[in-house]
Amino acid sequence: MKTILHVDLNNFYASVECMYDPSIRGLPVAVCGDVELRHGIVLAKNYAAKAAGVKTGYTIA
Repeated sequence: MKTILHVDLNNFYASVECMYDPSIRGLPVAVCGDVELRHGIVLAKNYAAKAAGVKTGYTIA
């Protein structure tokens, strides 16, 4: 029997960035791809960024 496990780690990458840089805790944080290599999109965001209207997949300029 095959077992499939799906784990959704809410704002994981943004949370890790806040852990490594405590000065940005509580601020809106978004982790974005490189504009040239990853087409400049929001990959992850924290709850403060979500409250500010930032959505995963938004393009950045």
